[in-house]
Amino acid sequence: MAENILHLTPEQIDRLIESLHDFHGEYGALDALLVEEREKRLLGNYRGFLEHFLTERDDASEAARQLAEDYFEQGASFALLMASFNHLKEEVIRLVAANMPDPIEHYREIDRIFERAKRETARYYLINEVETPHHLPEAVVRDRILIKTYLEWVERIRQGIQQNLELFPLETADESPFARVLRYPESLLICLDLKLCDQIQEQHRLIFQQAGILYAMLSANRYEQAYLAYNELMKKVAQLLNLLTVLYLEGQTNRIGRFFSFLQASLYLPGRKFLCIVNLRKLDTINKLYGNEVGDRALAHVDRLLHAEFEQHQEWMFYTKGIAGDFYVMGYNAEPEALGGVLENVRKNLCCGKLEDLPVDIDILYHGIELTDFSELTTENIHLVVQYLTEEARKVSEHIGTRDEHVQAMVDWLKARYRKSLDLRAKLTEEFTDIFIQPLVSLDQRREILAFEILGRFRENDGFISAGLFIDDIISMGLTPEFDRLVLKATARQAAMLTHITPRLFINVSAASLASQDYLDLLIETLNGPLRDFEVVLELTEQVLLEHRGLVHELHRKYDLVFAVDDFGTGYSTLQTVVELALEGSVRYLKLDGSLTRNIGTSLASEHIMLITRQMAQRLGLETVVEFIETIEQAEKLESLEMDFGQGYLLGVPDPVPVWRGKINYLKSKHAGEQAGGFAL
Repeated sequence: MAENILHLTPEQIDRLIESLHDFHGEYGALDALLVEEREKRLLGNYRGFLEHFLTERDDASEAARQLAEDYFEQGASFALLMASFNHLKEEVIRLVAANMPDPIEHYREIDRIFERAKRETARYYLINEVETPHHLPEAVVRDRILIKTYLEWVERIRQGIQQNLELFPLETADESPFARVLRYPESLLICLDLKLCDQIQEQHRLIFQQAGILYAMLSANRYEQAYLAYNELMKKVAQLLNLLTVLYLEGQTNRIGRFFSFLQASLYLPGRKFLCIVNLRKLDTINKLYGNEVGDRALAHVDRLLHAEFEQHQEWMFYTKGIAGDFYVMGYNAEPEALGGVLENVRKNLCCGKLEDLPVDIDILYHGIELTDFSELTTENIHLVVQYLTEEARKVSEHIGTRDEHVQAMVDWLKARYRKSLDLRAKLTEEFTDIFIQPLVSLDQRREILAFEILGRFRENDGFISAGLFIDDIISMGLTPEFDRLVLKATARQAAMLTHITPRLFINVSAASLASQDYLDLLIETLNGPLRDFEVVLELTEQVLLEHRGLVHELHRKYDLVFAVDDFGTGYSTLQTVVELALEGSVRYLKLDGSLTRNIGTSLASEHIMLITRQMAQRLGLETVVEFIETIEQAEKLESLEMDFGQGYLLGVPDPVPVWRGKINYLKSKHAGEQAGGFAL
C-alpha cells in the first residue's frame, strides 16, 4: 500500500466529528431521526471510519459494514448516511487538501477514498435492506399464482444481490413467468372485466424497467444508486401486489359473479371457449336419505377433485362452485377433449374406492357448450345458458357440444325464452337503444386506429343485449328501419364524445332503411347536424349493394355519401357492379367476410381470395378491411398479404363510447408527441 499522503491528527478528527454533529442538527436529523444515544453511537462509528480510511488506509470494509448496520439498525435514513459522507468529504477537503501542495491531486485522492467508502457502505446497507422481510400480501392470497409468481421473482432478485449477480433474473417483461400466467383464466378473471389487465401489464413493464436499472447499477458497483433503485423497485412491486391482493380478495368473496363477468369478457378474446355445468348425480336423493351433511361432504369431494385438476391445468382451466350443488367449469384456449378428459378424471376418481367415508357411491353428470362464436352474452344470457346446460345434462350426460348444430340449438332455446319474456317493440325506443363502438385498425407495425364502427345494442337492467339475438325477429317484423333510426339517433347523442375518439365512423344500413324516405331524411339531417364533423361511411352488404345499385349511385351523387361493401367475398356479388361503384367513388372500402379470416391459416382458397381482393382493391383505389381478427397469427398473415385494415377482438373489442374515450386518452398519453393520424394500440 502506498504511503498515506493524508495526515489527520486526533484533533482534526475531533473537529470533523464535531462538524458532523452540527450537520446532523442542521439537517434536522437530531429532531426527526436521531436521539442523543443513537447519534453518539453513529459518531463513534464515523470516527472509526476516519481512522481506517484516512489514517491506516487498509481495507476498511469492516468499518463500512459496521457503519451501515448501525445506521440501518437505528432506523436512520439512507439519505442521511450518504449526506453525512458527503459532508465529511467536503470538510476533509477544506481542512486538509486546501492546505497542501497540489490541492487538485489531493482532492482526487480524497474523493476516491470517500466514493469507495460510500460504495462499500451502500452495498452493506442494500444487503441489510434485502435481508429485511418486506410486507407481504395477505396470507389468504399469497399462494395465488400471480402473487406467488411475483414473490418468486423478487426472491431471485434478492438472491442475485446477496449471493451472486448471475442469479439475478434478466428476462424481459413480456418473457417473464408473470406475463405468461397473467394470461391464465384465473388471472384474467380478476382483472379482465374490470378493465385492469392493461394497467397491471403497464405496472409490470415499469417494474421490469426498474429491475433493469437496478441490475445496471449493481453490475457497475454503484451501490448508492443501486440502493435507491432497489427501494423504488420494491415500492412499485408493493403497489402491484396490493392491487392484486384487492382483486383476489374481491374475486374470492364474489366468486360466482366474477366467474360470470369473466365469461362475458372472455368472449372478446381469441381462442376457443367452453362452459360446462357439472352436477352431483341424485344430490336431492342423497340429502333425503342420508341428510344434508352427507350431501355436503359429497360436494366437498367433487370440489377437491376439481381443484386438483385445476392445479394441474391452470393455463387453460377455471371453475367455481355454483349455487345449487353444481359446479361451473370453463375451458379457455383449450380443446374440448382436454376439458372432457378433466371431467372424466373426476368421475374416475369418484368411482375408485376413494370415498370410503361416505355411505353411498356418488357420480357426476355434465354438459358443456362451445361459446367461441358468440360475440357477447349479458349476465341474464349467461344465467339462461347455465339453465340450458343444466337441463341438457339431465337428458344427455357427459357431452360437450362443439358443432354448429349444438350451438344453434342453444341459441334457438335462448331466443324462444326471450320471445316469451320480452316485448321487442318495447325495446325499440330511444330509452333502451344505445351503441357500442369497435375500432378499425391498420394492419402494419403502427397498428393505428382508422375509424370506429357503430354497433347497436339494447339496454337491459344495468347491461346491454346484443342486437344479434333479435335481428332476425327485427327483420321478420319489418322493424329494421326503426332500429336503424334509433341507432343513428344514439350516435348523434354521443357525437360530442365521439369527436374526442375518432374523425371517422362506419354505420351499418339495411336495405329496408335505404328504401325508407323517413330514414334517409333523418340520415341527411344528422350528417349535416351532429355528425357534420365526421367522415361517415355507410356499410352495405353485397346483396343490398347489388339490389340498390341505382340508389347508392344517386345518394353518392346527391349527398356525397361514401359506402363500404360489408361481408365481401361471400360469393354473392358481381365484380362489375363493385368496379363501377368504385370508379365513380361511391364505394371506398371492401370489408372481407369473417369466414375468410377464420380459415386463413388452414385454407389456401381463403388466402387466395384475400390476395386477389387486395390486388383488385389497389387498382381501384379501394381500402380493404378484414373482419374477425382474433389471433396474432391471423394479424401477421394478413399483414404479410398487405391488407389495409383489420377489425376483431385482437385489435379492439366493442365497448360503450365512454369506455373507448378512456382508452383513447390512455393511448394518447402513451404516444404523446406522435402524429395525430391515429393512435397505436
